Amino acid sequence: MGQDKIPMTKKRIKFLETYGDLDDSETLKELLYANCLQVEKLEKIRSNTSMLVWWLVAIPIIFVILAFVFGGFGTLL
Repeated sequence: MGQDKIPMTKKRIKFLETYGDLDDSETLKELLYANCLQVEKLEKIRSNTSMLVWWLVAIPIIFVILAFVFGGFGTLL
């Protein structure tokens, strides 16, 4: 087919200018660095998600259970 060529977009041209002259070792180091950055971002997202779960789910459930145990909702029933 006639369209076996990869289109040269602005991002691809900039990428090739930045990383085109690297050897295999430097390329692997760049990939490792990018992977480490991604892991750090994902760990921060996981931590924030955990905090949200505690504030929005677990803590209200604990308060409701304590209210039932100590009779806070006795007047509502």
